[in-house]
Amino acid sequence: MQQEYFIRSASLSGIDTLVAELGGDINSLLNQCQLMAQDLRNPDNLIAFSSMINLLELASEQLSCNDFGLRLAAKQGIDMLGAVGLIIQSSRSVREALIYAQRYMAIHSHGEYWMLREFNLSVSIERYQVFQDINHARQYKELSFGVCLGLIKTLIGSQVKLERLEFAHAEISDAGIYRKYFECPVVFNQENDRLIINNSYLTQPLQVVSDLNRNQAEAYLELLVGQLGDDIERKVKTLILQTMGMHNANINEIAAMLNMNRRTLQRRLAIHGLTFKALLAEVRVSTACWHLTSSHIDITLLSEMLGYSGVSAFSKSFKQTVGHSPLQWRKLSRNSL
Repeated sequence: MQQEYFIRSASLSGIDTLVAELGGDINSLLNQCQLMAQDLRNPDNLIAFSSMINLLELASEQLSCNDFGLRLAAKQGIDMLGAVGLIIQSSRSVREALIYAQRYMAIHSHGEYWMLREFNLSVSIERYQVFQDINHARQYKELSFGVCLGLIKTLIGSQVKLERLEFAHAEISDAGIYRKYFECPVVFNQENDRLIINNSYLTQPLQVVSDLNRNQAEAYLELLVGQLGDDIERKVKTLILQTMGMHNANINEIAAMLNMNRRTLQRRLAIHGLTFKALLAEVRVSTACWHLTSSHIDITLLSEMLGYSGVSAFSKSFKQTVGHSPLQWRKLSRNSL
């Protein structure tokens, strides 16, 4: 049974205004995605991740607006994150704020995971989408990084300069639109979605500071995380996504990352009717299908990224699962658009 992922309706803040500006009918768009206007009235209301993604793609298509996600991002601020935004603003440094954002983003969105990686001179803010079953999701990916840029500017100041932005999908707008919005090199068809900034920004104090009691806020957020339950499936899928290209996506490595041994992880998964082998295959296939449909990534690079020993092993496994070779799938999916 396919797991359902949810996201706070605040992720669509400003969409009614944007749709009206573009001459569209928000209620018609919502109805086509199994949503209603009342679903969006309470920012903490949880809506299906798939419905939100479909809404953005549908709005972009029907309103002939390729940069719909970026336009929507321009209408959203840190308040869109609710309680997560409040604790971010109570942080003592940019580094602490981004760590809080990484730790508690699951409260805002169940279907994705953000990770902060620090290097000598740069910092990579990476986004992993656990829910890959909806083809494309390009508008939401661009919305997410548009909001991420807005968050960084709120924390550091409007003078901040990004070093580079990488998207896994193929570009859907003119290059000038991306340059204007992000003011940095934007490249596509990459292994993952990531934003890169200079490491020196992390030690800066925040530009906007909240007087919120951080201990109380953290206790509240931990309570919300606890209410999500023991989502072992989401945790394992996230770690698989993070380690596939390094050939560490095996049960022993994943179990160690979760501070448990192999047998404990197997038992935890079995309680939910899951196996590690099935989850690995599911993540590989769904990720492959997404890239083959939404990007122009080379098949050889894709097979390496998914952790296969070579193109032939990838092609054989993919065809056994979906009934078509990777190249056939890419051709068929493109023809259906």
